[in-house]
Amino acid sequence: MGMVCRLFIIFFAVSTLNSCATLPKNVHRTPSSTLAPDPSTKLSQVVREKLKGHAEKSAFHPLISGEDAFIARIASVRAAARSIDMQYYIWNNDLTGSILTEEVLKAADRGVRVRILLDDLNLGQYEKGLRTMAMHPNVQIRMVNPFANRSFRIFEITRLSEVDRRMHNKVLIADSEVAIIGGRNIGDEYFWASNDINFGDMDLWTIGPVLSGLSQEFDTYWNSDISYPIETLTAQLKPTEQDYQNFRSLLKIGNQKATETSYAKGLKNDQLIKDFSHGNVKLYWGVGHVVYDPPAKFKEQEKEQVDNLHSQIRPYMNNAREDIMMISPYFVPGDRGVSFLKDKIDKGIKVTVLTNSLASSDVSSVFAGYKGYRKDLLEIGVALYELRPKSHKGFFKPKRNLGSSGSHAGLHGKTLVFDKRFMYVGSMNLDPRSAYLNSEMGVIVDCPELAENFWNGFAKNLPEVAFQLSLNEQGDLVWTTYDDGKKNTFAIDPDTSWWQRAKASVMSVFIPEKEL
Repeated sequence: MGMVCRLFIIFFAVSTLNSCATLPKNVHRTPSSTLAPDPSTKLSQVVREKLKGHAEKSAFHPLISGEDAFIARIASVRAAARSIDMQYYIWNNDLTGSILTEEVLKAADRGVRVRILLDDLNLGQYEKGLRTMAMHPNVQIRMVNPFANRSFRIFEITRLSEVDRRMHNKVLIADSEVAIIGGRNIGDEYFWASNDINFGDMDLWTIGPVLSGLSQEFDTYWNSDISYPIETLTAQLKPTEQDYQNFRSLLKIGNQKATETSYAKGLKNDQLIKDFSHGNVKLYWGVGHVVYDPPAKFKEQEKEQVDNLHSQIRPYMNNAREDIMMISPYFVPGDRGVSFLKDKIDKGIKVTVLTNSLASSDVSSVFAGYKGYRKDLLEIGVALYELRPKSHKGFFKPKRNLGSSGSHAGLHGKTLVFDKRFMYVGSMNLDPRSAYLNSEMGVIVDCPELAENFWNGFAKNLPEVAFQLSLNEQGDLVWTTYDDGKKNTFAIDPDTSWWQRAKASVMSVFIPEKEL
């Protein structure tokens, strides 16, 4: 008992001391804004040529393949001559994360101004590397809504309501001419380079007037008081010039080894890198409307949020007349969401939902919040599908044999389609956390050709990649698959263990829905 008491006292003392940590005061944030396009650059000339004859429309190219999504980022960074702005929730120090880091630093070496905006939640272990990277005279890094205590984040009890809110936005902008927006973070699992799990996701590569809205979103967050220059948070870290040189050397050595991987070899001379650099990819033309949560969301309660992303998307939901397609890895509609969808279905609107199954979900707690709504959704007439964990067909099928197929598939894309005309692509999940806690962004594209092509491809692939849910005569859930024309049915969550099912059931009782 004495040992237990001593451990409790130590824990209490450490947590109390660490909870007293505060963020730096009177932080100097040098304001900066997106650099205007320079018509003399090669990238600008390529874009100007593509935009001829398209008036006020923007061009969009969907990035469904994880490999294509990585290539598009590499090509955009390499093409930049003046500026690179990047905003991400996660940036892993793995194969693709390291390759992209070196490409960004090479751009900075040739005089490109680099601004990187990162959420602070997942970057504790990379803090020293990021601080060292920011020593480059052309690289600036800011952290959004950072933890005051840099060493013992778990003990930040007094600021729990603040640090619970995270920046989930994701965008890359090169020379204010080209952008990539969507659901992907930076890491192997998002670009189909992982041997463990690979996510199905969606980005849009875009040029045109929509860049103005994306640049405005980035500048708004960059200059807000929730963004802190990394050097103001890491005063105890004072990397030297030698530290910086060592960092570059280690990065170079690591990436030289990385080039020997089948994934890197397969992409090295890929024609698509040249195609993106010259804009020689299939382009869909339409009007893009950038939507995002304002930084004020980090300090507002639910009832105060009058201009959040959900309110900006709601008119498109309300005005749908024929069909709504919803793709979200985390889908927790709540009673209000179920009621809203019922109203739509009662008016003759078809509603189709694809989300993760228990077997494919990477966040079992969110699945636990969703599972209780499945019967309600089916009873009101929602066409409900859950991703199969072995989905390497259809839109999950790699285009290249890179030896990175992964043993497990998960859904990470966030896409909405209304009436096969309007299409939302971005970072927003359909759950309470995205609605009221995290900041999100995206673009709504008015392009019937893009929306209809995506819808048709989605419908064609569903039988191969998803379980279709229904209710039997007793009102119990049934999962159905079709493999090579053969119908298979399951009476419990397919491809799961009793422990997974039990854990999800327990979580559904104890975890507050608003946190999901």
